[in-house]
Amino acid sequence: MIQLRATYPVVDGIHRCLSPDRVVFFDQFVREYTAVRMAEGRGTDDPEYFRRLPEPTPGGPIEWQWAIRRNTWRTVRTRVLRAAPPALTIVDVGAGTGWLSNRLSERGHDLHAVDLTDDPSDGLGAARHFLHSFERYQAEMDDLPFADATADVVVFNAALHYSTDYHRTLGEALRVLRPGGRVVVLETPLYRTRAAGDAMVAERHAQFERQYGTRSESVPSIEFLTDDMLTDLADALGLRWRRHRTWYGWQWAMRPWKARWRRRRPPSRFVVLVATRR
Repeated sequence: MIQLRATYPVVDGIHRCLSPDRVVFFDQFVREYTAVRMAEGRGTDDPEYFRRLPEPTPGGPIEWQWAIRRNTWRTVRTRVLRAAPPALTIVDVGAGTGWLSNRLSERGHDLHAVDLTDDPSDGLGAARHFLHSFERYQAEMDDLPFADATADVVVFNAALHYSTDYHRTLGEALRVLRPGGRVVVLETPLYRTRAAGDAMVAERHAQFERQYGTRSESVPSIEFLTDDMLTDLADALGLRWRRHRTWYGWQWAMRPWKARWRRRRPPSRFVVLVATRR
């Protein structure tokens, strides 16, 4: 059973852990983030859509993305977080709709889903559709509402790149981990050089401005990792990283070769990263 640092109000089944000033601080980010995701075709009131995740909906607007996520989930369940017993206490940071919390709950673990968004069709509010219940918290990744040394695993579910300071964000995750606990990072873009990551960020913001009318940068997140960043984080925080590679298919595997042929920047890699204290 996880322990909280304080008593928080619960509204619509969600622990509200943001102070009023932080609600104001994140307001523009949440509005822009939600607008972009709705424009991409995310969000629905169909319970079966959520219960299938991460299995993609055939013909859906982001079918390709869920196909990638399905393969990442296969790596997680077979090589990183296997079925209980023993049951693990897991904090799912950047939980979104809670699909990962739902799947891990099915496997017998104790899940605690954290996100800034509580949208009923694309955020924590959508978890009402799942058959397995788990605790939900509207909170920020740099100020988790949990007591020290109270979780076995902290998962950043396609979320770590929203951090503005990786040292602070991972330090907060380490604070809530018990001895021997693990940090798991899913689907944060990984580049060999910072220049390639910076180029991706510039391209992405320009595309968002053209397509959605917002650069979506009100909170200046880092948006990618590099091999050097991982080394620096390991040295600064006393971590040991382990990498689990996932096969995403030939089309994904050919991306670096296509980029070279077209003289474009190198594409990102997705690697399931697991960090433990040395």
